[in-house]
Amino acid sequence: MAREKSFERSIIVPAGCARAFEVPRGGVFYVTDIEGGQIADLVAYNAADTAERMSASHTRLGLMSVRFRVGDSLRSNLRRLMLKITEDTVGTHDMMVPPCDRHRYLVDYGVEEHANCVDAFEKELAPWGITSRDIVDTLNIFENAKIDEEGNLIHLPTLSKAGDHIAFEALMDLVCAVSSCPMDLNATGGNKITDIGVEVTAL
Repeated sequence: MAREKSFERSIIVPAGCARAFEVPRGGVFYVTDIEGGQIADLVAYNAADTAERMSASHTRLGLMSVRFRVGDSLRSNLRRLMLKITEDTVGTHDMMVPPCDRHRYLVDYGVEEHANCVDAFEKELAPWGITSRDIVDTLNIFENAKIDEEGNLIHLPTLSKAGDHIAFEALMDLVCAVSSCPMDLNATGGNKITDIGVEVTAL
């Protein structure tokens, strides 16, 4: 993950878990796929009022697209700009699929007590008073989901390789969390869950 940057904090997100961190306005953080083929879910909240959170649906409308590019910004549920994409070595991410939760595995796969992103996020974000009710939308970094010509949502294998990364600039003071998604029951999640790296730059 070595780059010519000054990092204030480096975090390893263990496979199937999440980690939370704060980023001041103007700060930049990197999310890196350490081994390749791993999805990393991202949530972000206004540090001054966590009722304002990153919204995939408001971002899609703001961009008039289900995809984003370097230079695009992600919006909050109040339609304000929260995060700007400053680097991206993959270019394939998802803003359509909600974060996996215990109900996803039980209802769709018949599996009980499966590790999931919502539970992992709730555990890490508890110090900020953020609960599962506040974990609605995620940006699914490195996830490869597409809509075919008939409107079907298709899960495809993740394209990221070891060392691939995406970088975000905080456009307000933020509380963020990243999970190493434990989905191992469909094509996009694969069958091996691995660690994710997060690096926050010093201002």
